[in-house]
Amino acid sequence: MTSYCYPVCSDTKSLPVCVCGVGVMELEKPLNRENGYPYHQLLICLEGGGKIAAMQKRHSIRVGDMLFIPAGLAHEIQPGDIMWKSIGVDLDGSCIDSLFETLKLTKLRCERLSDHEVLARKMLAMIHCVREDNSWAVSESSALAYDLLMQLHKQINITSSAPDGQKFAQIAPVIEYMRQNSHQEMALDDLAAMIGLSPQYLCRLFKDCYRMRPFEYLAKVRIGQAKIMLAQEKYTVNEIAQIVGYNDCSYFCSVFKKHEGISPAEFRALNCPDSK
Repeated sequence: MTSYCYPVCSDTKSLPVCVCGVGVMELEKPLNRENGYPYHQLLICLEGGGKIAAMQKRHSIRVGDMLFIPAGLAHEIQPGDIMWKSIGVDLDGSCIDSLFETLKLTKLRCERLSDHEVLARKMLAMIHCVREDNSWAVSESSALAYDLLMQLHKQINITSSAPDGQKFAQIAPVIEYMRQNSHQEMALDDLAAMIGLSPQYLCRLFKDCYRMRPFEYLAKVRIGQAKIMLAQEKYTVNEIAQIVGYNDCSYFCSVFKKHEGISPAEFRALNCPDSK
């Protein structure tokens, strides 16, 4: 038995993320989709469990597991002795493939979640949104779906036991130190020594986790702090440069423009109407 809601959308590609269906699925008998399913489907097992077979592989599903089934993938879902009850959402959209690629969801995947109830509640909110059937249901449910995907990313790619999650955990003390002491001079050797690594391996971790080198990350932290102060008009540009950790104002302006595409003075003019 499946209790799904399907929002009315004339073009599922009109939004970056589009909810095409959301609801509860209850299975007592095998479900065989020989030609796959037309949309990407995310399911969270709430009760029971079973197995899914696809591409000559079988995966076991238990309560709390997340199951991602790519669109068009032929598969068969086999419930166990107890009825398999799951909550799920069908997704499409102009950017959905690139989003799933970012989430490392490009093929069938079964993942144990650290907190499946958080995602289940977000899907439940989507169900309520779609059931209201108002003119905003499609866009509102799509916003909820994007939030769901970001929470999923956090659980399966960052804070999970996956390799990337371990890397983020390993580098966390350095990140915290850099944020708390961003105004100070730092040496790569000292940062690496904080977590017992070589400078070369620390750089590799930053590349893997943040797609940038350690001092590129530090510059972004400093620029972020500078933007807050520039918008407040409390300090001069030279004072802000000193506060965030740059002794040379010209160098600060050069770094700021490299990251933001405009100078600190131009940023202030865009964000402070009374600035001259």
